[in-house]
Amino acid sequence: MNIVGKRSGNGFVAHKATLVNALSRALAERLMLLDFTVGRKGLLGYLKAIAGSNVVKVVPANGADSESHSIGKRLRVICGSNTSYLEDMAWVGDKTPMTIAEVRISPANTVKPNIGNVELAEALNRTLSFTATEDNRPVLQCVLFKAGEGKLKLVGADGFRLAVQTIDFDGEGQALIVRDDLAGIANALRKARRVNLSFEASGESLDGMKLIIDTEAIRYSFVSADGTFPDYEKLIPNEAKTVVHFDTVEAGKAISSLKVLADSKSYPIDITLENG
Repeated sequence: MNIVGKRSGNGFVAHKATLVNALSRALAERLMLLDFTVGRKGLLGYLKAIAGSNVVKVVPANGADSESHSIGKRLRVICGSNTSYLEDMAWVGDKTPMTIAEVRISPANTVKPNIGNVELAEALNRTLSFTATEDNRPVLQCVLFKAGEGKLKLVGADGFRLAVQTIDFDGEGQALIVRDDLAGIANALRKARRVNLSFEASGESLDGMKLIIDTEAIRYSFVSADGTFPDYEKLIPNEAKTVVHFDTVEAGKAISSLKVLADSKSYPIDITLENG
């Protein structure tokens, strides 16, 4: 998570709206903030509740040259005339998921967009519902991201249904991302102003890959799952073959009724097939 703000000693200063916006778009439930761990939802609710200024300052409680990190670890949060202290592991409980995001502060965060945020969000929503839910088919619990030849394809299948979404995209790469890891990303992308999608080596194996989705506030990183996605393209017919069966007597009656409207004895008949 990259927050646009200014360094202040060992802490930072940022607009409250910027912090709230970034926290609302994060998928992780635990935040690493200045070497402290806090719960994302708790911090988000707290920032929304405090008033007094549109700027928030966050610093270690006892200053830069103290032993505050070893004695009663706390963060001082200042908003206008309000000052509060947060302990390490604040808003983190036994049931808080072990998903972690690191908060970084920089004066600016430039993202060069290469894909539409709404377009990608809609493609994800249309694909996720087609993935398998059974644990005995782990590959089909994933969404395939495959880029090449000027297109990005998102593919989901459960063995009975198939969804393929195609988006214009410059780049190459492939990653297999577990559906549960993608939960909430579509809604977060709708709030983004700029999105850059790319593929990187994960470093966990020789051919391991990561899917990276960069926005102006948050960088989402997804490690590709092990396995090979089925060759779904063989299931898509290149041409359609239609067979029609109809009653000859009824067909003759229908054709005869058209003769009344024809001016000549030789006339073509167009037959259109519709559902039902």
